[in-house]
Amino acid sequence: MKIELTKDGSHAVIETVGACVEVLTIGGEECVIDKRGNIGGGIDAVLFPIVGRQNGGDYTVNGEAYELPIHGFLKQRDMAVRERGDDFVILTYRATDEDKKVYPFDFEYTVKYALRRRKLYQHHVVVNRGDEPMYYSFGLHPSFMLDGAKYGKTNTGTDILRFRKQIEPHVWRLDQKGHFVVGKEAFAPIKQVETTAETVEKYGTLMLCDAPFRDIKLYTRGGSLWEIGLLPSPPVLALWGEPQGEDGYICVEPWWGLNDFVDRERELTKKQGFNMLLPGNSAHYHAMFKKVR
Repeated sequence: MKIELTKDGSHAVIETVGACVEVLTIGGEECVIDKRGNIGGGIDAVLFPIVGRQNGGDYTVNGEAYELPIHGFLKQRDMAVRERGDDFVILTYRATDEDKKVYPFDFEYTVKYALRRRKLYQHHVVVNRGDEPMYYSFGLHPSFMLDGAKYGKTNTGTDILRFRKQIEPHVWRLDQKGHFVVGKEAFAPIKQVETTAETVEKYGTLMLCDAPFRDIKLYTRGGSLWEIGLLPSPPVLALWGEPQGEDGYICVEPWWGLNDFVDRERELTKKQGFNMLLPGNSAHYHAMFKKVR
């Protein structure tokens, strides 16, 4: 089901399958691009209970094997509408017996989308409804349009992701196919990253880590400026896309988790980068996307 939100000239369409942002229009300009075919879900898909891929396609919990698709299964599940208004919607989902065949934990997921003038707020909540500790990863997958030609804008030729202050991150390096983590290495001190074709070609997915990513600005060659706010600051900020051409886009993905390794650990409870949630506890993730111009 598609749910339309409107507020002060801004417009969004939320698809209940995957709780994804299917359309976001601010100031008469489309802001997100449909790349759902790349991830098997929505434009701004919710990544749960894993981010990335599992090496070999499977994992174990207490020695029993399970299989999960890339970025997990929540992006393919239809959410129930708990509450809605003209400019907001609250969606929720509870794990089913079928879900437990691929992920043996009892969880509840809730998200609130609220549209404001030139802003989209997101509040995601994961709750462990089971009797045992739950292990999971969580992430978002927003895909930003970069080119402004269709709106009569002059492209600058450069797309820049700028941080609040200079950071000294590390980077998780991937294998040649760009699927699994090889290891971590130091990255040069930076105040910004140019999201060029050369960057994408060099890293496949640029997975920055060990730095604060709470406040970010995205300057696009089409003249747009985005302010991105993330709470808590994600351990990994993954950047990838196809920045060239009229359909150029860049994904700025906050990951509270980590892709699987080339030298993998099959047991989920021992995997690096996973979060542990005690029975009855909840974890909250906030995101704000503001189109300044």
